[in-house]
Amino acid sequence: MKINSMQRAVFAVLFMMVFASGAQAFSYSSHAVVCDLAYQYAAPETQKMISGLVRQSREARSFAQLCGWPDRVRKIDDYKHTSVWHYINVARKDTSVHRAHCPGKGCVTEEIRAMQKRLQRDPDSDWQALAFLGHFVGDVHQPLHVSYSDDRGGNQTRIYYRGERTNLHAFWDRDVPGLSGTLTEDSNLIASFSVEFLREGSPEDWANESLEKTREIYRNYRKGARFEDDDIAADRHWVRSRLHLAARRLAKLLDQLAPVSAAG
Repeated sequence: MKINSMQRAVFAVLFMMVFASGAQAFSYSSHAVVCDLAYQYAAPETQKMISGLVRQSREARSFAQLCGWPDRVRKIDDYKHTSVWHYINVARKDTSVHRAHCPGKGCVTEEIRAMQKRLQRDPDSDWQALAFLGHFVGDVHQPLHVSYSDDRGGNQTRIYYRGERTNLHAFWDRDVPGLSGTLTEDSNLIASFSVEFLREGSPEDWANESLEKTREIYRNYRKGARFEDDDIAADRHWVRSRLHLAARRLAKLLDQLAPVSAAG
């Protein structure tokens, strides 16, 4: 039987889902929580659109699961070009993010816009646009996804967490959020954090919020830094509140894109 490229991609995704290491779980959990909460906050017509697209994808049973798909496929040949879409980098001297910082191959802020446009054009079948949009709204709210190219977004800065060697990017993606329970438990936990003022803003506004935190992280960094849970209590609170904010903003974006029912 001849296997086409799409079938190879599906097989590869299934393989990664089965054999994914525990080290990847926290990052996946963050995205799952953002999209699960966004679904809960969305209007009924928006939920209907999301559920229909999830069913069409055949990749997931829920929006929360679908939002992990962009990470699962970016090492597959047909999707390698999407790797640069998950972040935006600036120079160390820069204090704010602008659209000019986005390279020609794309970045997280511009791809949020691109996926909004795709979903607006085809809200009935473009499930990949939904998956990317949900994932990238989560990414832009995490500080090391808005960082510096000379350090590959913190991937080359070594630290130790609980005595184990890691790097700044992985630390903020997986360890600082500290989400390790069931999805329901994690979602309920994040939902308990208040969003005092939901300023919609642009993708660059959200990126600038993250860059402010990134600059603080690097200012406080010491070579060979070691962290235990007590050291990151305040940061854990911050990032969980940040995920809640991402969920609220994502829900509003999707509400704007959902088709209006004939009865509405």
